[in-house]
Amino acid sequence: MSRAQRRSTRRPESRSGRARGSRFHVDAPGPASPAWAHAAALAVVAAYAVATIALIAGPHRIGDVFTETDFYGAYGPGARAIQHGHLDPARYAVVGPVFELVLALFAFVVRPLFLAAEIVSLLAMAATLLCWERIVRERAGPLAALVSTALLASNAQFVRYGYAATTDALALALQAGALALLLTGAPTPRRTLAAGLVAGLAFLTRYSAAVLLPAGAVALLLGWAGAAQGRRAAALRFSAGFLVPVVPWIAGSLLSGAHFQFQLHHDVAYEVFARARGITWDTYQRTLQSQFPTPWSVFARDPVAVTSRMLVNVVDHLRLDVAQLTGAALAIAAAAGLWLGARDGTLGRLRAVWLACALAFLALVPAFHSERYSLAVLPAWTALAGLALSSPRLALVFEPAPGRRVWLKPALALVVLALGVRDAIAVQARVIDQLPREVLQVAAEAKPFFRPGDRVLARKPHFAWEAGLVDVPFPFVDSLAQLAAAARADSVRWLYFSWPEAEMRPAFAFLLDTTSAVPGLTLRAFAAHHPAALYEIGPGFGAEPAWAGDPWQAAVHHARAMRDVNLRDWRVRLLLANDAQRRGLWPDAEPPLDEALAIAPDEPEVLLAAGDNLVHLHRYDEAREVYLRAEQRAPGNVQGRVGLGWASLLSGDAPEASRWWRPLILNVDDPETLERMIELFTVLHDDEAASQARARRLAVTGGR
Repeated sequence: MSRAQRRSTRRPESRSGRARGSRFHVDAPGPASPAWAHAAALAVVAAYAVATIALIAGPHRIGDVFTETDFYGAYGPGARAIQHGHLDPARYAVVGPVFELVLALFAFVVRPLFLAAEIVSLLAMAATLLCWERIVRERAGPLAALVSTALLASNAQFVRYGYAATTDALALALQAGALALLLTGAPTPRRTLAAGLVAGLAFLTRYSAAVLLPAGAVALLLGWAGAAQGRRAAALRFSAGFLVPVVPWIAGSLLSGAHFQFQLHHDVAYEVFARARGITWDTYQRTLQSQFPTPWSVFARDPVAVTSRMLVNVVDHLRLDVAQLTGAALAIAAAAGLWLGARDGTLGRLRAVWLACALAFLALVPAFHSERYSLAVLPAWTALAGLALSSPRLALVFEPAPGRRVWLKPALALVVLALGVRDAIAVQARVIDQLPREVLQVAAEAKPFFRPGDRVLARKPHFAWEAGLVDVPFPFVDSLAQLAAAARADSVRWLYFSWPEAEMRPAFAFLLDTTSAVPGLTLRAFAAHHPAALYEIGPGFGAEPAWAGDPWQAAVHHARAMRDVNLRDWRVRLLLANDAQRRGLWPDAEPPLDEALAIAPDEPEVLLAAGDNLVHLHRYDEAREVYLRAEQRAPGNVQGRVGLGWASLLSGDAPEASRWWRPLILNVDDPETLERMIELFTVLHDDEAASQARARRLAVTGGR
């Protein structure tokens, strides 16, 4: 048979690259438009809403002390003012007024403002899911839309801000709404104008949404939004729609005499000149903020540092997005979507989305990274993952019978989805655990003491809001005298101090120790878990407590306060144990030592203190085990070997005690230990060692 004949008899291959009759295929088309995909996506949105409602109705009864602080200090009071007819443009230097306007309107129906803010976030996130589902469905197909919607709804940060009292959800919904109007349906003049209008409202909610203006205009000019003709007119209509809410707001603000200015350049200044050097935001506000009155002042301080930091942030923000926003599995799927989407043509149909999200990413580069800021680019990640997991390329199709095909690739989608759900559950558990529920407890306990118009000094405004008091920010001071002077100047009757205050004002951490007995302060309520104390300020406040001049007692009061604040600080617990041991309270030293051992099980300092404590509690075998662990971590440590000698001696093993003690005679300074050495060596007839111990005792005691 010739070579040509042999070639002609080979089995023909299918388009998938597999031989005919094979039951597995690498590439294979799926259903063109499965009817169930859209319904399944709507079910995902409904499930997201149900889960979020459960969090709102259940554990999320108060905002956290991080992002939701702005509700208590800004958005809530701002919405109340709007309800009474007051809208002050000077208040909106960092975010626009739209969130507070929406919140004020909702609060006419849902009276508790905090609950109203949560409902706004829930509805906004549900709207975001619906908008992105439609965008991806029309541009990439229903399967890609279903996958991307499920991944977006299960993302930990997307879930987190679906019930948070912040601007994030509303800003994200308005951005999604603008893109949905622009990229779905027929590109009519009315629709294009509406897209610009919604983009303008997004800008007045979160100023970084200004990127929608160039993104939308460019997409229209290049025909990426579907307009085949009249592209320039469409771009102008979009831009005009954007300006419809923005220009009147800015003009009205200026005409009202409110000389407001954006303060976003402080994010850049903090990123370059503070955070990179380990300086906290509070310290920046206190010492550096006044040095940067304008954006130019930030750049002029050190142009090279600013420029280099921005370049570094491009890479660093991308890394942090993967680590803290998407997770590795979603990021890998998104990366695959770039390649597979380019191969099957779906990537190009979403060019406007990539442009908008790329500009949103770059707009965030000057500021410090935050998962909630990066929510603006999260839909791009999930859309790319949707392209990858719905593409017929590498579909991994199983054909159990002719004409029947089962895609195996969705199993990968389920893996990515399961990992996202796992992370979402873990993040919500951590968020709920950190909620300052102690605020509610202390406010309820102290309610009988409050009088109308009372003012309270606190680092965070949560307590004032929940207690119905007037909030006075905790000043930047370093002494009780300065704190008292500030309280008197503002006619403050109450001082609220909790774990956030202890972390951000560590000089006053002792206020969390109820035994500190600070003059002029009367404790009215206290919460132990997530510690918080409410003091009534009286005469004499400002004087130093009796222990202030004793460094050891000052350290003890600080340690008592911080024990329940920093749950990973073994040194605080060791200091408390040492204090109890100093006073001969060996049983009292055991709990902090157990906590320290749980945190730092291999720390020699902790092991030695624990061994000493066990000896005094007559638990010699346990003490020996602990001392031996210390010997392994710090070989030759005198204290540890002395302890091993004591544990061996008191448990009745005199030869073992001698083995540990004999090499240490000249290194021991404790008269009691030297006396027992003399007795031990005498009993064992080790006259040389006994003589050395006597000489050492005389040297230590000075012949006494």
